[in-house]
Parts: sequence; C-alpha cells; structure tokens
Amino acid sequence: MSSVKFKYQDEIYVIQKLVDAVNALCKDMGKSCTCTSGYRSLEKQKIINAQKLAESKGNYQVSSGAVYNSKGQCIAAAFGASNHCFCIAMDVSDEWFKELTNAQLKKYGLVKPMDYEPWHVQLLEHNGISDVQKEQIRDSVLKGVDKDMDVKEFQAITGLTADGIAGPKTKEKAKEVLQCCQGILGIPNFKTAEELIKGTQSSPDIWLPLLKVITYFDSFLMNIYKKMRGE
Repeated sequence: MSSVKFKYQDEIYVIQKLVDAVNALCKDMGKSCTCTSGYRSLEKQKIINAQKLAESKGNYQVSSGAVYNSKGQCIAAAFGASNHCFCIAMDVSDEWFKELTNAQLKKYGLVKPMDYEPWHVQLLEHNGISDVQKEQIRDSVLKGVDKDMDVKEFQAITGLTADGIAGPKTKEKAKEVLQCCQGILGIPNFKTAEELIKGTQSSPDIWLPLLKVITYFDSFLMNIYKKMRGE
C-alpha cells in the first residue's frame, strides 16, 4: 500500500491530518515515502542544530540556537521553536516528493513553506498560526503519550553535554533541580525522624513508638529521606 513510513519511532507524533494528507498524496501517486523527521523533542532539536552547524564552515548559530547558512537562510529553528517540535511538520526525503511543487501539493492541503527545503511539508492551514495555537496542537497530539524525560533530554534542557551518561556533573545538576522543585512545591524539610513520621504518615501513632524500641530506626528513616531529597 502506498503510504508514508516513519524512519524513527520516537518521531511518529505528528498531527494525524498531516499524515492523512501525505498518505492521500502517496495513494494518488502510487508511491510510498519516508518521513525522516517528524516530531522533535527539545533534546532532538538541539542535536539536529548541532549537526546542521557542523555541516558547513559557512553555517553559524545565534543565541536562540537557530542555525543559518552563508546565505542567511534558517536551516534549523531556534530551540523548541521548530514546527517539528509542535507536531505540525514532516521532512520527506524521497526524490519524487522533493520534486513536487506547491501547486501540486495544494490539492491535498499541503505546502512546502521554504523553497530551499523541498523535503519540508506542512498543512496549508497551519501557515501563519500563532504560537498558542501551535502549543494547543502539540499538547493535543502528545496527550497520553509517555514523555518521561531521559538522561539525554535532562542534560540538554539543563545545558549539559547530552551524552546520556549520568556522570558526576549530571547527578549534581539533578540534585540542584530536585531541591529547587521541592522548594517550589513547598515540600517540608523535616529535621527529625519524629517530624518525618508526623508529616508523612496517616497513622503516625503506629510508627512513633518504634523510634524508642528499634535501634537506629530514626537514622534509617532520615537516611532514606535525605537520599530522596538528593542530599
């Protein structure tokens, strides 16, 4: 069956209407194609920007993270600002697709917004929409998707080298972030095991007597508590 396939499974989170439009195009053309870049997480966007920057000596990067070529054309959007990050863009690498014009794509409600990127396609209706509208689309597409942050994404977000290795610098940064989050959430800083039990247990009277009869029970509880706090 003629249709679009995604090269990377973590990039399949694209608004369904766009996928359907590309599939309709493939069906009419009697051809299949490959989406080499769909949804991008912030971490993946940073990786792509670094790759684009290294592609040519004439490429340069600005403070937002956006990468431009020697002609001043943006070849990688600012971090988190790419339409790929909002689930409304696809890159289709097949030669037959790159040769299609906007006049041909209009029938399917599609457009290539940048003539120097003949692989990048979006829905016509998304041209000129606001960031708020883009965020609403992204949140709708990603609703229910397991987006647990991995080590690489944490590193990218906090400005560390995104190598996926939880080394000393990454662990130290995680402690800083954890303590900051605890402060924002108003999680109390218990000083004693008695405070900890009273503040966390629904039936503290069951546990408090154990502090007097079990040796080192208080130290045991406080060690766990401090480890969980990143101390």
